[in-house]
Amino acid sequence: MSNQLMKFNSSDLGISLSGMLYQGKPVFDAVELAKSLGYANPADALKTHCKSLIKLNYSESRELGFNDKIRGMQLASESDAYRLILRSQLASAERVQDWVCEDVLPSIRETGSYRCQRPKSQAEIIAEMALLNVEQERRLNHIEDKVVEVTELVDHIARGATPPGWAGYSELKALCGLSDAKCRQLVSAYDIDHKPIPFIAPGGTKSTMTIVREQPFMTAFTKMMFEAEPRGTRWYHPKMGLFQVIG
Repeated sequence: MSNQLMKFNSSDLGISLSGMLYQGKPVFDAVELAKSLGYANPADALKTHCKSLIKLNYSESRELGFNDKIRGMQLASESDAYRLILRSQLASAERVQDWVCEDVLPSIRETGSYRCQRPKSQAEIIAEMALLNVEQERRLNHIEDKVVEVTELVDHIARGATPPGWAGYSELKALCGLSDAKCRQLVSAYDIDHKPIPFIAPGGTKSTMTIVREQPFMTAFTKMMFEAEPRGTRWYHPKMGLFQVIG
């Protein structure tokens, strides 16, 4: 559809613009655009605000469909159209900008022609509302699940017990044989879920401890040992360096 003259009309704004795809890029009748934007002296506005006007003689303008341009004409590129819109004193200039940017130009780029947007049918509106309700319900259910999980975690902590599926570093040391420092390094290296929780130490002192998801930890440990190289009585892994496994 390149070089085919098109008319863009907005009944809401009360303006009509002529444009086309010229050499693959959207352009507008520059004088017509300036008049639509309320410039009292379109020629002066083009000279002052535009930087890349395309000048056509009578023959060229007629070939493009502008039959009444005896003295030739000027085409405003997309960037010049923006400049004219942004500097316009017209009260509706912002609405013109929205119309051009959000409706006209995207349609031209996509199809080479302008098409008025068809109003949505009642069935389409109802379907969209139903989808929004489903998405909102899904999010609420997700939030409720998280609340239940946190509530159960707090309940276990209040009873002085580690929640099911979690383990402290002292337990992980006993399970895998790594030192405390290497257990912490494994958690960091494999980005294993962990969190600090409060607990009551012997003597009634309030403190905190870190608990780790046990199954992901053991999965990472097994993978790491499968990849590690024996170095005498120790092992080596790129993510862990040298380490020992006791037990």
